[in-house]
Amino acid sequence: MAKAAKKSKCEAEKCGAFCCRYISIHLDAPSTRVDIDEMKWFVSHEGVSVYKDKDGDWLVDVVTKCRYLKNNRCSIYETRPDVCREYDPDDCTHSAGDIERQEFFLKPEDVEKYRARRWPKKKKKVAKKKTTGKK
Repeated sequence: MAKAAKKSKCEAEKCGAFCCRYISIHLDAPSTRVDIDEMKWFVSHEGVSVYKDKDGDWLVDVVTKCRYLKNNRCSIYETRPDVCREYDPDDCTHSAGDIERQEFFLKPEDVEKYRARRWPKKKKKVAKKKTTGKK
């Protein structure tokens, strides 16, 4: 007889319901000046960071508490959104430790350093004057 699958249990009381205190929004990988400028704009706001995770996904994190979080518990548990229902507490970044990030941006200067590293400015070629050798 096969063993029953281990059922995950959310222990929000222990971690302070970390997963209910931020949202993550996926981004396309930055590839243009406009993308870089948008990232600078995001991280110019308090509580906002941008990062590239170990899987290569780009995300914007916004620190903001769910309005339905009461005493570290969901006050609308029976009618909560599907994204909450599908969340696996075993994937909780609190229990798993820090998120593994390849890139991490908290302020515009971080984004600019990334841009300079990723797309260094090309040096302009200066045309040399030809000399004829005559004096």
